[in-house]
Amino acid sequence: MKKWLLIVDGGATKTACALVHAESGDIPYSTSTKGSNYQAIGVESATAILQGLLANIKTFLQKFPRSQIAVATFALAGIDSPKDHKTVTAIVHKALAAAQLQIDTLIIENDAEATLLGVTAGQAGALLIAGTGAIAYAYDGQQIVRAGGWGHRAGDEGSGYWLGQEVVRAIFKMEDGRGQPTLLKDAVYRSLGIQDITELAEWLFQPSYTNAQLAKMGSFVAKAVEQEDACAIHISQQAAHELALLASAVVKKIGYQNGPFSLYCNGGAIKHNPLILKTFSEQIALTYPQISITLCQHQPITYLIERTKRAYDCL
Repeated sequence: MKKWLLIVDGGATKTACALVHAESGDIPYSTSTKGSNYQAIGVESATAILQGLLANIKTFLQKFPRSQIAVATFALAGIDSPKDHKTVTAIVHKALAAAQLQIDTLIIENDAEATLLGVTAGQAGALLIAGTGAIAYAYDGQQIVRAGGWGHRAGDEGSGYWLGQEVVRAIFKMEDGRGQPTLLKDAVYRSLGIQDITELAEWLFQPSYTNAQLAKMGSFVAKAVEQEDACAIHISQQAAHELALLASAVVKKIGYQNGPFSLYCNGGAIKHNPLILKTFSEQIALTYPQISITLCQHQPITYLIERTKRAYDCL
């Protein structure tokens, strides 16, 4: 009988899925689709996205009549409280039932927490994720603590969404005469195919608007920094400051004092903007000189696969 590991990584922007052979580690099937954070898109939409992914898994496994999913990890954004966990668990079970998939051991976790345990290989360390949102976790070998990740309405400072907000605000201020000129205006207008500020305002309130779309606006900041745009430089430096505050908060929560400690960073906001990474690293080094900062080199699902393999080995 073939034993499989199923990994689903559901974020705000993208949901990735992989099927791994438990013994060989081969990955014969992987795919991705749009984001599945129920807080952003609702329970019904999140359920439908997972149902679609799992239906495809079911179809693939029909090639192997004697198959068994030994461990499935659903690492999903939006699990921020016991109530969230209960809601997401119901979503996952409904999607599994619709696809008629049987799972021996089911793990349902916050996506960032699961990635932390994967990237640190179960050792003490911290993970800062600055993607569409921003969140940090730390692990001391026994307990996991968290800071940030409270959503775009109240937080996520330094994230891709926050960068997008700052870009749009800067454009409105520029057009009003309240702010400095910025190259970000032309980049955003070209991307959206618009001509003036009223069209930008209309775009923000269109029915099809999503947080991920605004986060995309943040990706223009790094290019503008290269062109020495003062506004983009200021936004990047402020983002780095916010992310440094977030990382500092989580290492304080874990009780870190001194000594070697690893802080891993992931997410496009910090990985694709050299000024943010440089400024962030300098600020952390001032307070915590023995913390080493490492950019994650793989997609989050790679670390989730390692996390799931360890869970399988412990069975």
